Amino acid sequence: MITSFYAGLLGLLYFFISLETIKARRSQKVSLGAGPKDEIIHLVSAHNNFANYTPLFLLLFFFIDSASYPLYLLHFLGICFLTGRVLHFLTMKNKETTFKKRKLAMQFTLWPIIFLSLWNIYDFLINLILV
Repeated sequence: MITSFYAGLLGLLYFFISLETIKARRSQKVSLGAGPKDEIIHLVSAHNNFANYTPLFLLLFFFIDSASYPLYLLHFLGICFLTGRVLHFLTMKNKETTFKKRKLAMQFTLWPIIFLSLWNIYDFLINLILV
């Protein structure tokens, strides 16, 4: 199953993002939230954003993976999503003020989710009709 591969890669990325957030918390002496002056809000946001999008992606990905569809499509979606998450983290870590890179990151994150959502609906309807 391809899902386990991308779940592993995304898990490692989440671990790395967590370490960066912990380091920032220690250096800024912020134990909860982003600090009184939002010193680490970018990292906290990247960490939180990752934790919100990734489970949905993996769930949708798993259902399609279980249905034995072409591997190249699954890898394409997995690579897109992973790229989106890395780009998003890097733009947030570097406190990018332009939306160009962040917009690209979110497109790489959201399009695979939209595509997988529609694919899951299609798969359900096809199976419903064929049964």
